[in-house]
Amino acid sequence: MMDLFFRTITWGGSLMVLLPLALLISLLFYARGRIGDAALLLGGLLGASLFVHILKRLFARPRPEVENLLVAMPPDFSFPSAHTGQAVAFSIACALILSRQNELTGALVIWGMLLAFAVLVGVSRVYLQVHYLSDVLVGALLGGCWVLLLSRLLGLWLPRS
Repeated sequence: MMDLFFRTITWGGSLMVLLPLALLISLLFYARGRIGDAALLLGGLLGASLFVHILKRLFARPRPEVENLLVAMPPDFSFPSAHTGQAVAFSIACALILSRQNELTGALVIWGMLLAFAVLVGVSRVYLQVHYLSDVLVGALLGGCWVLLLSRLLGLWLPRS
């Protein structure tokens, strides 16, 4: 049962899932004149993905050597975890955007749910044995820091609605 759960949740950090979702949401924001929110969500996801993949090439850390894998071993390098970085970037961007429109209790619920999702994606990468814990931690740190920096930069340059 846990194997199926983690094989499913790990897809939540995939660009195949997050990119179409971020594009759709960003288009809705853009259509409503919320250009800063659209830029934060899409730029956060794409920037985190780009930075993680650059670091993968720079460090070229091999993936764990494991027998009887639950999923196919991804063909790229291990460090840092792209799924985790992307899930964290997407989650924090969404939480920042949505929490501005809610009272404190609602904002805390939003942050809790989105961060729980991102943590589960990270845990799934270790559980499935395709990453080391350090890959996941650095991916999460990178995705989170990038979105917070981008949010700050966009706050200076683009009007918020």
